[in-house]
Amino acid sequence: MKKYFDATEFYRRKEAGRKAKAKRPVAEKMATVAKLRDVEKSLAPIRAANKARRASKQIKILIKTA
Repeated sequence: MKKYFDATEFYRRKEAGRKAKAKRPVAEKMATVAKLRDVEKSLAPIRAANKARRASKQIKILIKTA
């Protein structure tokens, strides 16, 4: 019989992390959000290039009508 991993410790650590993040000051949370926005802006050209590349790879299905 297979024994499964006991996830209680894993969930206990996740909960402790969530509580620690919730206790941070609002200014620190706002600084984190500002950093994430900066990262998002720096990745915008890469995301646009990927979107264009995906759009150019659309599959065209030819249907015979005759």
